[in-house]
Amino acid sequence: MSRWKGPMSTAGGVTRTYGLRRHFTKPGIEGEAPKIRLPILKRIVRYFTPYWSQFTVILFCIALAAGLNVLPPFCVAMILDKAIPGGDMNLLALLAGAMVALAVISGFMGVLQHTLTARAGQSIMFDLRTELYRHLQRMSLFFYTATRSGQIVSRINNDVNAVQGVATTTIITIASNLATLAATSIALFSMNWKLALMAIVVVPAFYIPAKIVGRIRRRLSLETQERQASLLAFMNERLHVGGALLASIFGQKEADAGEFSEKSADIRDLNVKQATVGRWLFMILSVFSAIGPALIFWYGGYQVIQKELTLGLLVAFIALLTLLYRPLMQLVSVYVDIQASVAVFQRIFEYLDMEPEIQDQPEAKEMENARGHIVFENVGFAYPARPVVSGEENRDRRNGQGNGDSEPFALRNISFEIKPGEQVALVGPSGAGKTTITYLLPRLYDPDDGRILIDEHDIRHLAQENLRRHIGMVTQETFLFHASLRENLLYAKPDANEGEITEACRVANIHDFIAALPEGYDTVVGERGFRLSGGEKQRVSIARALLKNPSMLILDEATSSLDATSEFLIQTALEKLIKNRTSLIIAHRLSTILSSDKIVVLSEGRLVDIGSHDELLKRGGLYSELFEQQFSRVLSLER
Repeated sequence: MSRWKGPMSTAGGVTRTYGLRRHFTKPGIEGEAPKIRLPILKRIVRYFTPYWSQFTVILFCIALAAGLNVLPPFCVAMILDKAIPGGDMNLLALLAGAMVALAVISGFMGVLQHTLTARAGQSIMFDLRTELYRHLQRMSLFFYTATRSGQIVSRINNDVNAVQGVATTTIITIASNLATLAATSIALFSMNWKLALMAIVVVPAFYIPAKIVGRIRRRLSLETQERQASLLAFMNERLHVGGALLASIFGQKEADAGEFSEKSADIRDLNVKQATVGRWLFMILSVFSAIGPALIFWYGGYQVIQKELTLGLLVAFIALLTLLYRPLMQLVSVYVDIQASVAVFQRIFEYLDMEPEIQDQPEAKEMENARGHIVFENVGFAYPARPVVSGEENRDRRNGQGNGDSEPFALRNISFEIKPGEQVALVGPSGAGKTTITYLLPRLYDPDDGRILIDEHDIRHLAQENLRRHIGMVTQETFLFHASLRENLLYAKPDANEGEITEACRVANIHDFIAALPEGYDTVVGERGFRLSGGEKQRVSIARALLKNPSMLILDEATSSLDATSEFLIQTALEKLIKNRTSLIIAHRLSTILSSDKIVVLSEGRLVDIGSHDELLKRGGLYSELFEQQFSRVLSLER
């Protein structure tokens, strides 16, 4: 396997820069956790700015609630120093009623605050998840071949969900506690400035343990997210219908269950560590918060004995003191949570910072009606080197270090022409470059050398969406969504009417089969179409391509053996699909090769011959050898 070489990779003399390196190096797991820096905080704040009006109302509610919360201790002081000693029942009733009213108003403010916070938080999550999904849609095929789908889903789902705490809890906790601290500090100093100074002596001691624990929590949080992504990827494969079938056939159910348990145990242990670290922090803070009241009782009691302070004010001061230390403890805990949350944001930003390798040019053109005239001019291509994303090799290379070779060229100096409406077959041994050519035409990759023209337009100068609108593709392995047949067909043309759907299926020889199903076109096909046979899936795929009605077609014929009826139905459907379309076909069937206008023979990434079937046979060479090996027996049987 090729090794990842860092930000630059050289393939056959072509130097290419990859925007995926940072994703695969995974900083902060084996090494020091990434620090919180101002640029990333500014970037996080950007997601909050569209909802500034809601946060303004939230902050007003917080400030009002903080001011109201410091008033009850003053009421207690007046009850103890004036109402009770003076026997003033009216004042006592007024103060008691005031305390109830303050609680009601404060509670109402809390409900309004939490409602607005939940709405804003969910909106931020929606924006972030949508941005991430749209960005991932723009990534090249290389990204998806080098990344496990479960890891991608984990970033969109688990990581974005982890961000919710920042949006709905952390920010509001900071604001409300700061407001409470400000209001409480003013109230304490207005009561007795000497006691207030004594109360804040222990405040600096809250920071040191928070910094130490925060660093640990940040590292543990990042590692937990990575392990959860790995577990999700594992489940995505093993609990897929194909994975479940393999586990049954090869007797690996117990082994898979054991591996699942190991991965789950790692996550369990990491979560226990995070919880334990948090409780140790809480214990330390509790000790510090107990020192302040002890000092106040000692010195405040002395002042009461000396008649310098009333008992009511001392009781009120102690009550306010709890309002001072509680938000301090919460702010310290939030500081720790912020570091963990920033680590999650960094994982999300890793994906958002990847530059898609295939991008439209600023002035990309669009084709209105493509004729389907295709020209390959001296095309050369090498696949990006695939990095190892886990294990010792990745740890050795986590800072972009390591030295390895890139992939060799998959294609070299490929030149051929397909005229409008022509059918061209690609033949050659495995690994010759046939599939690579079909990837380059719709710009799933860009060539390193040469160019590809469609109707005299370099495809790199065309908008991707416009280019692909004119190209249909029927792959060897048909992919169907876990949805109804109708929904799978409409994926090619969302505005197609019932008549168009039915006609496409009739031409593809699949309508009668669908019509005989109890739920017809509304039948759910199962994950990846597992409820359908191979031949049925292929015919649905052909119907989907017919519905799109492209001017150019890429076809990778299935190599799987089919019964005679399925073979006939598929072949006749393909003939109708190919008719009058520019078609590039990876040919495995003799009938397809014989009916092609031109045959391109490939070997080890090079074009070794081109011509019609008869011309190539007369010249001998590789095509003649391949034909003799694969089709001579079939041809003799047909005769």
